[in-house]
Amino acid sequence: MKKSKKKMVKRKEDVMEKDMEYYVRVSGQTIVKNVKRRKELTEAIVEEYIKSDKKDICIIASGSSLNAAMMTESFMSKYMNCNVICISPTDYLDYKKEFVKDRFIILISQSGCSTNVIRAAEDLNKDRISYVTLTGNLEGDLKDYAEKLIEYGVGNETIDYVTLGLTTLNEFLILFSLEVAYRLKKVSEQAYEELVNQIKQCGRISSEIFEKSVEFTKKHYEELFKMDKAIIVSDGPNMGTAREAALKFGETLKIPTIYYESEEYVHGPNMQLIPGYAVFFIDTNTKNNRMYEVYEATKLVTEYTYLVTNKQVDEAERVIKNVNGIISELTPLFTIVPFQYISANVTKEKNNFKCHPYFERFEEKIHCKTDDYEEVMKKKIEKDKEMEEQ
Repeated sequence: MKKSKKKMVKRKEDVMEKDMEYYVRVSGQTIVKNVKRRKELTEAIVEEYIKSDKKDICIIASGSSLNAAMMTESFMSKYMNCNVICISPTDYLDYKKEFVKDRFIILISQSGCSTNVIRAAEDLNKDRISYVTLTGNLEGDLKDYAEKLIEYGVGNETIDYVTLGLTTLNEFLILFSLEVAYRLKKVSEQAYEELVNQIKQCGRISSEIFEKSVEFTKKHYEELFKMDKAIIVSDGPNMGTAREAALKFGETLKIPTIYYESEEYVHGPNMQLIPGYAVFFIDTNTKNNRMYEVYEATKLVTEYTYLVTNKQVDEAERVIKNVNGIISELTPLFTIVPFQYISANVTKEKNNFKCHPYFERFEEKIHCKTDDYEEVMKKKIEKDKEMEEQ
């Protein structure tokens, strides 16, 4: 009897071009997928932390990886009941080595090719200080230097402008913290399950906010296209989100963008405001409405005042809102989405992904990636294609 061949039907997300917008789109699905395999994903780092008998944590990273760590810092501190600091490799190497050497150290490079992270690994090795390394690329150059290399669940993100890598790292550090807290009985089984469910909800909310961001960008396309400078304002866990939003606008839209904590914003930076400024607020603070009041005051000066929130607020022209009961410490999993989508869509429309020739001059002098970075990424792309064809 002849076996009938089953026709493989590819999902829409499988056949889409894997550009920056694609990775923003699938972030929500990936959050849900990774939380389901949380124990398998985090087992190695959980065991290393418990075995180390250390309490406080130091995370060493750069760029979006550092921002993802900062987005998670509040959750880690709260549920692991420990002190967490997030610093750059330069900060570690030149200023804080003695201060952090007795902590549980986590070194991070998504590409596995960041030169400053490799320098930090070499220094840690020289001083015989134990650490674990998180990466999105087990075949990156970091493998030749780092001990205890762990892949954190990003899969094959093969673009330079990190999106999915940020969110999966944010989630991985959350899941690591939660598994440790549960193992060490710092949270009850009920609290553990409630937090797991909230993380799953964050995945669904991320997908919803993606769709809202698409409509929002269409509606305000002209002003976002013409935007020539921006300010991002937030507080608490979303300070990491504000940093990442500023980074994305800077590297893709290529406009000067600065970020402030909400109270720092009203202590001087607000004095530069004139009509035409673009100011974005990320407000998930459930303790008070102070930031919303600052947002309202900013609207009196410039119409291009935007709000991303999960709180019940008055309907307004430039608001992306998803009312939910998610704790503030988890909201960075979805509050970053509008900024990623605006960056991806407007930059594509501007045909602006290619770097300016002046940047080539800069790169001739200073590199932040290893010499064979492009070859490493080329192999990663080929591996991605092979996996798709299987």
